[in-house]
Amino acid sequence: MMSGALKRLVEGSEFSTGWIFFIDSEGNHQLVSDYKLPKALERNDCQYMTEGPCWCVSRYHQGKLTKASNIITCSRIVKANRKFPEETEGITHHATVPLQSGQEKFGLLNVATPNKETYSAEELELLESVAFQIGSAIKRIALTEKEREIALTNERNRLARDLHDSVNQMLFSLKLTAHAAGAQTEDDRSRLAFSLIEKTSQNAVNEMRALIWQLKPIGLEEGLSQAIRQYAQVLSLALTVHVEGLIQFDNEEEITIFRIIQEALNNIKKHAETAEAVIIISAERIIIEDNGKGFIVTSASQLPTHGLGNMQQRAESIGGTLEITSSTQGTKITLQLKG
Repeated sequence: MMSGALKRLVEGSEFSTGWIFFIDSEGNHQLVSDYKLPKALERNDCQYMTEGPCWCVSRYHQGKLTKASNIITCSRIVKANRKFPEETEGITHHATVPLQSGQEKFGLLNVATPNKETYSAEELELLESVAFQIGSAIKRIALTEKEREIALTNERNRLARDLHDSVNQMLFSLKLTAHAAGAQTEDDRSRLAFSLIEKTSQNAVNEMRALIWQLKPIGLEEGLSQAIRQYAQVLSLALTVHVEGLIQFDNEEEITIFRIIQEALNNIKKHAETAEAVIIISAERIIIEDNGKGFIVTSASQLPTHGLGNMQQRAESIGGTLEITSSTQGTKITLQLKG
């Protein structure tokens, strides 16, 4: 969407190039789209567009850039001009405008024209109009995504209830029936068959409970540590939980942290060949340790299972980082939180 909007703006105006930064609440910015940048600015994956101090990003983060403005001197373009004077296509100055919807800000839209140092009131007004449309579109996309997540959560909850009320109950009834039938028969082969049915039914019940937990975190309303303990019981893991200090996560963080711990406990149950684990929870980090057989891992980008890759993505979704160390003496997973 950003690329399409930028292309239409440049091709439908006297601007020759443009680029868009997304900026987070801490002032970190990311170049998300560009169109017809001069070769000097495209070099090394747009190095000159993303490195070094930036007046417009700084002013934006300080709340002092509220409307379309001329940038008198752009230090990044100046550096590119000095290094590659024949490849800048006459671009020396640019105009900038914040992308926002109401009080919510998303980033900056920048445009430039060759051999032009200032932009007219009409050009800045056009920028404001386009920025408003882009900001509104970003807001609508965010709202749509939130609605989709709510609908997905509701559907997961419905599936969890249905599985619990129907399939789980039927499996439990099958287990009880097999147990009763095995106790009443005198035939050894029949008793063995009923015992196998009972054992298989119990395994299926355990798997179903774990699946229900995957769909709907149970016990989170009583706190993260309580939910973790309950899930460890489902997996038949002996879990020790240490909580350091007063901790309060928002709803999204708490659910994401729970999902990361849930996946870690699943891996311990399936692969570590141990029934014990320790979790340390603080406001700064979450540590999950076991004394299992471990595995070889060189970096978070080369994780040995799809589940560990999902954990890494979940950590990044809340601004955190995931560090994994493992040996034959056990595995340690550290979720470093952004706070």
